[in-house]
Amino acid sequence: MESTRKMAVASRLSIIAIFIVGAIPALVSDFDGSAYTYASTYIISAVHLPAYYYGVLISGYAAGIAVFSLVGGFLFDRVSPKTVVVASVLFFSVFTILTGYSTSAAELVASRVLVGFGVGMFQSASVSFLGDANPEARGTGVMVWGVLAGVGTFLAPYVILPFLPDYRIPFLISGILGFVVAGIFQTVIPRVFKNEPRARNPLKDMVNRYSIFPMLAMFFFGFTLLNILGYYSDLLEKVIGFSDAQAAVIISLLGVGGVVFGIPAGYLSDRIGRKGVLVIGITLIALGALGITYSPRNMGLFIFLTLAFGTGWSIFSILSPAAGQDMVRDEVVGSVSGAILMTFNIGGIIGPLLLAYEVARNVPLKTGMLYLMDIPALVALVITVAMRYPKNIREVVRQQLLEDTSIRQ
Repeated sequence: MESTRKMAVASRLSIIAIFIVGAIPALVSDFDGSAYTYASTYIISAVHLPAYYYGVLISGYAAGIAVFSLVGGFLFDRVSPKTVVVASVLFFSVFTILTGYSTSAAELVASRVLVGFGVGMFQSASVSFLGDANPEARGTGVMVWGVLAGVGTFLAPYVILPFLPDYRIPFLISGILGFVVAGIFQTVIPRVFKNEPRARNPLKDMVNRYSIFPMLAMFFFGFTLLNILGYYSDLLEKVIGFSDAQAAVIISLLGVGGVVFGIPAGYLSDRIGRKGVLVIGITLIALGALGITYSPRNMGLFIFLTLAFGTGWSIFSILSPAAGQDMVRDEVVGSVSGAILMTFNIGGIIGPLLLAYEVARNVPLKTGMLYLMDIPALVALVITVAMRYPKNIREVVRQQLLEDTSIRQ
C-alpha cells in the first residue's frame, strides 16, 4: 500500500515537472514580447523611423509566428517535440539579441520577423505537448504556459527600465535566457513521449464544425492583442500622459492576471468545460480594451483595466488551442493547435498594419483602436458565445487516451 502511494506521488511529481519544463519557453517568448512593447518607443526613435513602423514591426513579428505556428504544430505530429522546441528556441534566441542591436529599418524588421519564426514554432509545439501530455488535465497543463508567459510579461519592463534609453542589454538578456531554456528542455524532456499513428490527411482531420469556432475567434483576437502590444506604450506615454516609470508598471501588469488566475482557470475548464471559461476570458479582454481606449488618466483605473485584459489574454489565448485539441483526434492535436495560433497571428498581421495606415493618415490613435482593437474583441466574444462543442467532451478525451499506443518513459 505504501509503495503504491509513493508511486502515485512520484507519478504526480513527474507530470508536474513535465508541465513546468514543457511550458518554460513561454517565459522567454513573452519576456521578449513585453520588452519590445515597452522599448518600442525608444527603438523606433533610435533607428529614426516614423510612427507607423510600430504597426509594421508588430505585423512582421506576427507574420513570422503565423507561418511557423502551423509548421510547428505539423512537425509536432510527425517528429519529436523535443527537437522542434529546442531548435526553435535557439533560433529565437539569436534574433531576439539582434533586435536590440539592429541599426536600420531592414535589420529591425528582419529581426522581428525571424523572432516570430522561432516563437511560432516552439509556441505551437509546446502548447500541443502540454495538452497532449495528460488529456484529462489538458486545461491545467496548457495554462502552465499562461502562468510562465505572465511571469515573462511582468518581469520585462522592470528589467529594461534601468537600462533606458539603452535597450540593447535587455534583449541580450532575453537571448541568454533562451539558450538556458533550450538547455533545460534538452536535459529534462525525453526525446520520445508518446508514439501515435500519423494522420493521413491532417487538414481534413483538424478542420471541422467545432474547431472552426476557436480559429475564427482567435483571428479577431489577433487584431486586439497585437495592436495593444504594438501601441500600448505609445498610448500610455504620448496620448494618456503617463511617465516612463508609470507606463512600465502598467504594462508589466499585463502578465500578473495569468500568473494568479492561470492554473485555477485551467483546472476549472477541466471540470466544467472549456467554453464557459473562454467566454469569461474574452469578456475580460473586450471590457478591458474598451476601458483602456476611453478611460481618463488615472493610475489605479489603468492598473485595474490592464489586470483584467491580461487575465483574459492569458485564459483565452491558451485555452483556445486546448479547446481545439478537444475537438479533434489525438494524432492531429499539434496541427489543430498550430492552425488556431496561425489564424490568431494572421489577425495579428492585418490589425497592426491597418492601424499603422490609420496613424499615417493622422487618424487619432484612440479612434483607430476603437475600430481595430475594441470592435474585433467584441466580435471574438460573439463567436465564442456561439461556439459549438462536442456533446460529450469526456468521451472525446477518453477516446484520445485509448488511442495512445505508449506513454513516454
